[in-house]
Amino acid sequence: MNKKFLGIIGAVVIGGGLLAGCSTSVEDASSDTGSKQEAKKEESAKDKVYKIGDTVKVDGLKITLTKAEFTSPNQYTKAENGKVLTVDVATENTGDTQAFIDNTDFNLYDKDGNKVEQYFGYDDMAISGDVNKGRKMSGKLYFDVPEQDSYEIVYTPSFSFDSTEVKFEATPQ
Repeated sequence: MNKKFLGIIGAVVIGGGLLAGCSTSVEDASSDTGSKQEAKKEESAKDKVYKIGDTVKVDGLKITLTKAEFTSPNQYTKAENGKVLTVDVATENTGDTQAFIDNTDFNLYDKDGNKVEQYFGYDDMAISGDVNKGRKMSGKLYFDVPEQDSYEIVYTPSFSFDSTEVKFEATPQ
């Protein structure tokens, strides 16, 4: 009985230690400052709303939304809300392991806070794939949107054990 109890306690301690090591870090990668401000920078980066052109680093993956613009929908696939917002994404893996990014990691919201669906009418696929250590990948996101001045894009990493969210304000050009 004692051995069984100790075995259960040991499993809980080891499992807890593994999960504790799986937290997601968010850093503002637009400007590098001294290590003294690292904790403050990480906390403020989680609450910050980034703009097009800003770079954010999430678990070693630098993500930059480089451009947002309205594009014409495919002639065979109508945009239900009237417009297609195309967002260019650039990534760089500065971490120690392979990283994954996918268009489903991004949600877009209109000015009223309503989630807007992705647009799947183009032949070009949205960004999706593994980024090896030290490598870069770029791609696009497509959203079926009503026309307005700005939108909120929320990035939530697929393989995160916490509720990390990075918010971008996207103003179409």
